[in-house]
Amino acid sequence: MLVNEKDFQDQIQKKGFFVSDQSFKGFTKKYNFTPEQNTASYLSLDFWSYQPDILKEKNLYILRTGGGNFIILDNSQFTKPYLDLNTSKYSKLTPQYDEEFSDLLDSFNTRQENAGLEQLNILGVYDSLVKELFGDEKWHIGPRGNKGSKFRVYANKKENDVQLIYNFDGQEELDYTIWTKDHILLFEAKSLTPNKGLDIGWHKMAYPASRFRKYEKYKIIPIYFLKWNDVIHLFVFPEFKFHSDGILLNDQDLQIPTSVFRIDLATTISDF
Repeated sequence: MLVNEKDFQDQIQKKGFFVSDQSFKGFTKKYNFTPEQNTASYLSLDFWSYQPDILKEKNLYILRTGGGNFIILDNSQFTKPYLDLNTSKYSKLTPQYDEEFSDLLDSFNTRQENAGLEQLNILGVYDSLVKELFGDEKWHIGPRGNKGSKFRVYANKKENDVQLIYNFDGQEELDYTIWTKDHILLFEAKSLTPNKGLDIGWHKMAYPASRFRKYEKYKIIPIYFLKWNDVIHLFVFPEFKFHSDGILLNDQDLQIPTSVFRIDLATTISDF
């Protein structure tokens, strides 16, 4: 297989990474491999725990580069861009129930991430969040969804050697945004079973941040929305920084939350 080929080993040793010269579909044909799932299942790995064991055993990891292509990096040379979050310290944000919209409450009883994001809106949590972060500021819901994007991706090699590792050309997905007069709050959302999802990949926030690069007057604040049944945590990160003409994938200073908020959701109307 690929990880045992000389060309692969040479590139990993010399550069610290291997960039595929063909798409994943071409890769499967070359090695007579019949995938059981679609391409995204093998390349779009949102969590460190989803990385293939065969790579982790060799201290390697894979990232998608767009268009069905991929890169494999040496974790000993390029520190993995996956987070290791915890929920031991947090501040609480209290939902506010509006009786005029009582009929809508039950419709949010789903694991759907989009529903969870809008649930915080109707419960007034975003008002509290903006106030906690910026004071009394007006805010509006911004764009969301998939978008084809192109940008350069850099990574910090050991000993502070920043290198261009690939050019991204493909789809990136933005779950939610909130705009104030000075800030763009950029949300990545996951709804999982309790204690899962704390090893989210930083690319899930860095990739969609690229679409707002031209809005130079705004500070981009990544936020990770993690829902565990009736509990939601919002991990707020420092202002996102671009590197040169692209993004820096493993800037560990930007990947430590500045604050964590917890929201306990009521399960019935009477709980409010």
